[in-house]
Amino acid sequence: MIALVRAELAKLGGSLALLFALVVPALTALLAVLALVTDMQESRWLTIIDRLVLPLWVMFLLPMATAAFCTLVAQIEYRAKAWDTVLSQPFPRWQVFAAKLVVVSLAIAGMTVLTFAYAYVLVGGVSAALGILPQGPLGLDELGMKVPRLLGAAFFLVVLQLWSALRFGNFVIPLAVGIGGTLVGLAVLITGTDKAGWFPWVLTLTSVRPEGGLWPVWLGIGGGVCAALAMLADLGRRAMR
Repeated sequence: MIALVRAELAKLGGSLALLFALVVPALTALLAVLALVTDMQESRWLTIIDRLVLPLWVMFLLPMATAAFCTLVAQIEYRAKAWDTVLSQPFPRWQVFAAKLVVVSLAIAGMTVLTFAYAYVLVGGVSAALGILPQGPLGLDELGMKVPRLLGAAFFLVVLQLWSALRFGNFVIPLAVGIGGTLVGLAVLITGTDKAGWFPWVLTLTSVRPEGGLWPVWLGIGGGVCAALAMLADLGRRAMR
C-alpha cells in the first residue's frame, strides 16, 4: 500500500495536478489582498481570515478545487490509456484505488493549509509594504480548531468527487458533479434552510459555524467511509477503460 501511495505521488509530480494544488490556494489570498488594497483602511487579522479567506475557501474554492483536482488525478490514467498497466500490478485492485484516495485526501488537506499560509504571507507582506498591517491576534488557535473540522466534514464530498472522476472517463461528468454540488450548497446557504444539512456540500459550510457543533464532522467522516467502501467495491470489479 505504501508503495502504491508513493507511485501516486510520483505521478502527481509529472502532471498538472501538482501545479494546480500549489497555485489554486493562492487565489483566495490574492482576493484578500485585493480587498485590503481596495479598502486601504485599518483591518484586523480575525476579520480577514474568518470573514473573508475562510468563507471564500469553504463556500466556493474548496468544492470546485476538489472537483478539478480529482478529475486531473483520474485523467492521468485515462488520457494515457494506462488502466490495464496500472491494474496489472501485483496488488489487489482495491488497494490501487485506495492509494489514490489517500493521496487526494492528503492533497486537499495540503491545499487547505496552503490557502491560509498564503493568506498570512501575502496579506502580511503587501499590508506591511503599504503601511496598513492588520491589527490584533492572528487567530491561529481558532483556525487550528476549524481546519480539522472542515477537513473531516469535507471527506464525504472528496470521496464522491474521486469516485465520479475514476468511474467515468469523460472529465465533464465529475466537473458537473462538483459544480452542481457547489450550487446546491450556495443555494442552501442563501435560503437558510435546514432541510439539507446532510448534503455533503453543505456539511463543510456547517462545520465551520460556531453553532454548527460536531455532527457535520462525524457525518462527513462516516458518510465518507461508507462512500469509500462502496467506491472500492464498485471500481474493484469494474472494467476501467
